[in-house]
Amino acid sequence: MFPGIALAEAFLSLSPGGSVSFVGTEGGLEAKVVPARGFAIDFVSAGQVRGKGAGGLHGMARMIGGLGASLKVLRRRRPDFVFGVGGYASVPVSLAAFASGVPLFLQEQNAVPGRANRMLGRMARRVYTGFGGASPYFPSGRASASGNPVRREIVEAAVMSRSCSPPPAPFTVFATGGSQGARAINELVIGMGRAVRSGGGGMRFLLQTGDREFTNVENVVKEEDLPIEPFPFTDRIGDVFARCHAVLMRAGALSLAEAALFGRPCVLIPYPFAADRHQEKNAEEFCAGGGGIWFRQEKASGERVREALSLWAKDPDRRKAAEEGAVAFSRPDAAMAIIRSALGEIGRGVDESV
Repeated sequence: MFPGIALAEAFLSLSPGGSVSFVGTEGGLEAKVVPARGFAIDFVSAGQVRGKGAGGLHGMARMIGGLGASLKVLRRRRPDFVFGVGGYASVPVSLAAFASGVPLFLQEQNAVPGRANRMLGRMARRVYTGFGGASPYFPSGRASASGNPVRREIVEAAVMSRSCSPPPAPFTVFATGGSQGARAINELVIGMGRAVRSGGGGMRFLLQTGDREFTNVENVVKEEDLPIEPFPFTDRIGDVFARCHAVLMRAGALSLAEAALFGRPCVLIPYPFAADRHQEKNAEEFCAGGGGIWFRQEKASGERVREALSLWAKDPDRRKAAEEGAVAFSRPDAAMAIIRSALGEIGRGVDESV
């Protein structure tokens, strides 16, 4: 969803007077976030089509229903092109675009594409990937590594942050398990907070807990007076990155793109159950450039993670090298470059000075 918003912003910047609409599911985060940003959204049914038995049949039925609804949306909206940016709803609307002869483009965020995007990649005019490692999964010559598009407000916040002085002491770590949070990350940070409070060195944590875990985490932090500032979720994530020196998180594609823009070194703990272990591949590609280190979850003890963070806290030169590695991974112009390319593919190039 957020990469889709970034692409929508870029399109409107390059095509004044143009219009953008989204397709999503009523139960997804997009149902709230997209209208709040002033974009139209149509809802279709969609679901995971995997496995045998009732679950797989139910997902297939929802997907077929979503395909029919998507065809109606396209007839009504009459788009010049369609972008598939992931999520269940991306499948039926992408299939509907291909069946209707509407130019289809994909934006694949992860280093290992999911099965749906691998299939849709054979129908798309071009596929824009967030990681170089994803390109070989698509037809030869059709994919290009563009980086992941990030919303304009975050790009602008990153530019401002990098032009300012570093955040003040103590060494501050932004820890997150993503928008929904992650219990393993929350428990890890609470353990490290206890160690710091007991004399384990000057360090504090900004912890995005997710909505479900927030109350429990907040109670523990208050009762034990831990050096942790918990919050459930914010879509103004740029404000949080600007306040930290380093990041502790999963290896979600968009989170990595955002951290890189701010030049924040990362300790990554990939979600172990991600499809095809794609978060590990994300972490490998990011860390190969020097922007951080990663641990499998079973190896990510509080002691090991805190030791890794402390190396950056105690050694400015080491931290600066990691910051430079993160910045080298960043692609602040990804959204604009992707939209320029797509417009060129459909014969609607734009003035390069825009």
